[in-house]
Amino acid sequence: MPHVVIEEAGDLQGLFQAFVPIMHRAGTDILKVQEFYVGRSGKEALLESVAIEQGVARSFFVQLKRHERSITVRLLPATDPEKTPAVKQVMALIAGFIRTVYPASHYGKTNLQEYLNVTTSSI
Repeated sequence: MPHVVIEEAGDLQGLFQAFVPIMHRAGTDILKVQEFYVGRSGKEALLESVAIEQGVARSFFVQLKRHERSITVRLLPATDPEKTPAVKQVMALIAGFIRTVYPASHYGKTNLQEYLNVTTSSI
């Protein structure tokens, strides 16, 4: 399962307050993060996302889970889209957004490294 952990990140409420919808074009691909929902506990959030790749649209949720000093970005298993490059790029965009809001944070464990490098340099 694709994921990235952002270490030394703040709370989800700070991300919610800073969120503005994201739209990113990469060639013919269109990546969107449209809505941000925070759970009552403040420890989980869902980001409604769409990845349009080669004319095929995939709608899914990216889940953020707050731990003591980190946030894990992963796909919500209930929406489990095909793990295409565009879907992984959406996750990397969200991770980059978190790093922007919490500049003292850094990437921890991930299997999306190649997307984080590309996305960070193209934002």
